[in-house]
Amino acid sequence: MKVDEQYLDILQNIEAVIVLIYKDQSTLLDLDVEEALDGLIRLYTWENETRGTPTLRLSDRARQVYDQSRQICEWRLGRQSLDQDRFLREKLNPVAITLPEILLCLKHIRHSVRFWNKENGRQGYLNYVRQFFNNTV
Repeated sequence: MKVDEQYLDILQNIEAVIVLIYKDQSTLLDLDVEEALDGLIRLYTWENETRGTPTLRLSDRARQVYDQSRQICEWRLGRQSLDQDRFLREKLNPVAITLPEILLCLKHIRHSVRFWNKENGRQGYLNYVRQFFNNTV
C-alpha cells in the first residue's frame, strides 16, 4: 500500500497545520516548510537512533512550522493531547504510531514540497496543498 493511502490521516493532520500557517502568513515559502520538515526528520531520526536531541537553527517562519507540526507529530505518536478538555481528549485520541511511521510521513511530505516547488516555484507546494483544505481549515 502507498504511503499516501496508508497514512492519509496523518499526512492530512500535518499538512493542515502547514496550510493554516500559510493562510495566516502569506510570506511563508516552500523553503521554510522544507527547513522545518528537515528539522523534524533530524529530531525523530536521532531519537529513533537514541542519539539525543539535535541542535536546530531555524528561521522564524520555519520555527513556527516546526513547532506546530511537531505538536501534531507528538499527538500522533501518542505522547501529548491536542486539547485539555477530557472529553475531547478521549474523542480525539488516535491510535499511536511509531517513530519509523512518523518519519515515513514527514519524508513523504518533504518529497512533495520538493516536487511542487520545482514544478511551480517558491510557493508551489503551499499553493498546491492549500486547494485540498480550502473549505476545511
